[in-house]
Amino acid sequence: MKKNFIANELKLSYHKNAKLSIDDFKCINNSKLMDRTFRRIWDLEELEIRESFYALYLNTKLDVIGYRKIADGGLDTVMVDMRLIMSSALLCNATKIAVAHNHPSGSLKPSCADRTLTNRINEAAKVLDIQLLDHIILISENYYSFRDEGEF
Repeated sequence: MKKNFIANELKLSYHKNAKLSIDDFKCINNSKLMDRTFRRIWDLEELEIRESFYALYLNTKLDVIGYRKIADGGLDTVMVDMRLIMSSALLCNATKIAVAHNHPSGSLKPSCADRTLTNRINEAAKVLDIQLLDHIILISENYYSFRDEGEF
């Protein structure tokens, strides 16, 4: 019996979120605005419960053209698949990306794994001619910016 192979088509879909204002996604050009923007899309009820990882996709004017929750993790770790970050960037024609994850522990200090991940994302983005603007670590009342701290 011959099996038929069917190739799946991957499509980008846009879903407007009525809770979000377009002004919250314009000209995101510094870490303070990135922090604010990530908090607009984050499930804040889980910020102190478990780690999650999100990506913002931006155009050349630094306007957000899309965002995606990449992964939810456990109490102190989240597994991030580079392919999910980059495939979404390519699908929405992003020229820039910003990423963020949270530390439920309340510590702003990046781990060695955080630094390694940031470097991997930066290198993958360079191959695709996409600029990594920042990697933000969120806690309930503050944030850490890899860019502001000169970490890449």
